[in-house]
This record gives sequence, C-alpha cells and structure tokens, in this order.
Amino acid sequence: MRASKARVICNPSSGGGGYDPDEVRRELDGFEVEWVETGSPEDAVEAAQDWREGLLIVVGGDGTINDVVNGLGKAGFPEGVTLAILPTGTGNDLAATLAIPEDPDAAEDVIRQNRVRTLDVGRVRSEGVGERFFLNVATGGLGAEISVANEGELKERWGKLSYLRASLEVARDFDVREVYLSLDGEERKMRAVNVAVGNCRYAGGGWLAAPKANPEDGLLDVVIIEKVGVAEVLALAPAALAKSDYLGKEGVFFARAREIHVETRPSDLKFTADGEVIGDEPADFAVIPHALKVIVGPEYVPEPL
Repeated sequence: MRASKARVICNPSSGGGGYDPDEVRRELDGFEVEWVETGSPEDAVEAAQDWREGLLIVVGGDGTINDVVNGLGKAGFPEGVTLAILPTGTGNDLAATLAIPEDPDAAEDVIRQNRVRTLDVGRVRSEGVGERFFLNVATGGLGAEISVANEGELKERWGKLSYLRASLEVARDFDVREVYLSLDGEERKMRAVNVAVGNCRYAGGGWLAAPKANPEDGLLDVVIIEKVGVAEVLALAPAALAKSDYLGKEGVFFARAREIHVETRPSDLKFTADGEVIGDEPADFAVIPHALKVIVGPEYVPEPL
C-alpha cells in the first residue's frame, strides 16, 4: 500500500463494535491509524470531508458508507483518498457488489490485499434536499417505502428476512404512479410502482435492484417495475429472486443513461439513496465517472455475467 496513514470511521450502532481497533491497527501494520467513532450521520460526513490523503476505512453499514461518500463529495472526491469497507450492517448491499465478505477477518484481508478500482459515483439533486451523492443504488416508490418500513424493530428482529416481510406489507396498499422520465434528453411516460437508479446492484438487504449495473462504465442503470402486486413481490423479492437477472420479464423497463430526470404525478414518489430518504420532489440524477478509488474483493467484477 502506498499510503502511510489511515482514518477509520466507525459507527458502533451498526455493529461496528465487532471490530477491535487494536486488531485493525495490526492488520494495517505500517500505517498511522486514526480511529473516529461516530455518534450521528453528521459525524461521519465531517470525518470524511476533511480527509484529503490516505486510506479511509468505513466500519459500518450502507447508511454510514453513504454518509462518508457524501462527505467526500462535499470535498470534491479528493484524488488522494482510497475508500475501504469493513461491513457491519444488516444488508451490506454495497459490499455485495464489491465482493467484500462480511466475515471480519476476511474483510480485513481484503484491505491488506489492496485491490484498488476507480468507481463512478451517482449524484442526485432535488429542491427539497439539494445535492447528495451515492455509490450504490437510489430507489423511488415501492422500494423506497419498503426501505422505510424495513427499519427499527422489524430489521432487528428478522435481519435479512425483514426486507421480504416489509415488501409484502407495503405492496398490499401501494398505488401505481405516473412517472415522467428524461434519459439523456429522451422523454418517456409510464405507469410504475418502483424506480431504481443503480450505480451498483443491490438494495434493501439483498434485492438485485439493478442486475447489470457496472460501477465503472460511466452510466447509471434505470430499472422500472411498471406494475406489481403481492404475488409479483413474491417473485421479485430477494428470497425468491435468488440473485437472477429479471430484466427481461414482462412489466420491467431497463435503460442506461448519464443524466436522468424523474418526476411523478402525484408528486409523492419518495426516493432513497443507499437506503437514506432523500425526498419526493422531482429529482435529477447524473453520473460522475471514475470519481472515487475503492478497495474491492478478489471476486469483484465490474460487468456482471
């Protein structure tokens, strides 16, 4: 590894306490390691924003990683920073695309092996929340409502199965929306229950939201489910989906674009980015090509088979 220093941003509420600071220091022998324990999302944003050179390790789940990515985005994604992940969340969706194991010893080995790729980053702008960045997936509609429902006691009690339970609850009462899209200037109108804008592939604790997303191709994948009920949720939910490519199924729209505008009527299609709520206003998505260096696992492939 070229870097001589490292900052570890640890969210203990997402299970980060499972990593021993002294053990991480031993794994990073030769690094000057600074350990930052967060008490709020703002702590993670600030700790990332002022880190301009060296290895930046996130000990946490997808929400904490998103906070760190936003801190780096506020700093203009410094070229001297390399991001690494020790996943401790319930879903660990970004880690799934990057082939980073959940086992602590194996994840630490991945950092030491130092396979670095330069990934694209997604950016979303809306009137309500301003500008935010995401490395993984943004979802609007059914997927976002499920993410909100899949919090707190449900997630703590059911773990990864909580997403399936939340899917069934939300799908019973979710209405179809009219969605207006602009994909690199090409306009479309359709009726839909879910919109996914993917830089990487997984959301909601294992749901393959954007099966073909390549985080190095300079494009964002758009996957829209046009109509769905409880029976269809059982077919598309993570347990039944079994990580298969469903883009050819009837009622599923797929495209790629550099710039995407999404709005709905009525304008209440709530969006999340990496599981964090970003609002229900019209949203403009764009890709920032090759913005961030990230350490990936040995099984990582940019273009899924």
